[in-house]
Amino acid sequence: MRIRSRVAFAVCALFALATFGAQKTVAADTLSTIKSRGKMIVGVKADYPPFGFLDGGHNVGIEIDVLHLLAKDLLGNKDAIEFVPVVSANRFQYLNTEKVDFLMATVTVTDARKKIVEFATPDMKSGSGIMIKRSNQEIHDAPDLAGKTVVVVPGSTGEAWMKKSNPTAKLLVLPQTAEALSAVSGGRADAFVQDSALLIGLESTLQGSLFKVVGKDYEPAPAAATCRKGDTAMCDAITKVIEKAQKTPCPDISGNKKMTCLKAIYHKWIPSDPERFMP
Repeated sequence: MRIRSRVAFAVCALFALATFGAQKTVAADTLSTIKSRGKMIVGVKADYPPFGFLDGGHNVGIEIDVLHLLAKDLLGNKDAIEFVPVVSANRFQYLNTEKVDFLMATVTVTDARKKIVEFATPDMKSGSGIMIKRSNQEIHDAPDLAGKTVVVVPGSTGEAWMKKSNPTAKLLVLPQTAEALSAVSGGRADAFVQDSALLIGLESTLQGSLFKVVGKDYEPAPAAATCRKGDTAMCDAITKVIEKAQKTPCPDISGNKKMTCLKAIYHKWIPSDPERFMP
C-alpha cells in the first residue's frame, strides 16, 4: 500500500514538474518564437480611440503606433504585426491560452494583476471617467451616479471602481463600447463609466455632439503591455523599446527634431493635451 502511494506521489510530482516546466518554457520562448515566425501576434483594442481603434478597417491609435516601433526594433519591419481584437472581458483568456503573444490593450497595472501576469514599463496612464448624454443636466460628478443606471465593461477597473465608490448604482454590464454608447443614448442607462482616456477620445470624435465627459479622472493608474506570467524576456524587450521612445526624437512622426517618439505619438493623436495620458 505504501509502495503504491509512493509511486502515485512520484507520478503526480513528475506530472506537475512537467506541466509547470512546460509553461515556463513556453513563456520564456515567446520572444524567440516571434523572431523565428517573423511577426508579432498582439491582442489590441479595436474600439478604444485614441489608443486602439479601426479606421477604414485598419488598426490605428497610440498603442498601435507604439507596436509599430516595437516591430521595427525586433523584426526590422514596422508592419510585421498581426492584430487580434480583444475586449476587457476576454483579453487575459486570449493571453493565457496563447492566442496572442502579448497584450497592448490598455491594461491597467494593479497589484492583483501583477500576481497573474507580467507588465512592461507603462506606456499610458488613465483613471475612470464618466460619460453622459450632452443633454443630461443631472450628473456632474461621481456622487451624482448614486441610484442611477451606469454602463460598465466587464473586467475593467471602471467596474471595480463603481462597485466600491457607488454601491447604490445599478450596473449594466456590456462588453463593447458601441453597446455602451447605444444604451446611454437610448435611455437604458444614465452614464457610461470607463477609462477617461477612452471617453476623452470619444468626445473628440463625432460622438462629441451626442455625449460629454463630466467629473475628473478617478483613481488614475498606469497601463502597460502585458505578458504571460514568467515571460519576463518579452516584457523586458517591450520596456526597452518604450524607454528608448521616451528619450529618442522621431522627426518622421512629429516633424520636430527634439520631440521624443512617445510624445510625438501622443501629440499626433491628442494634439490639444498630449501629456495628459502619458506615463
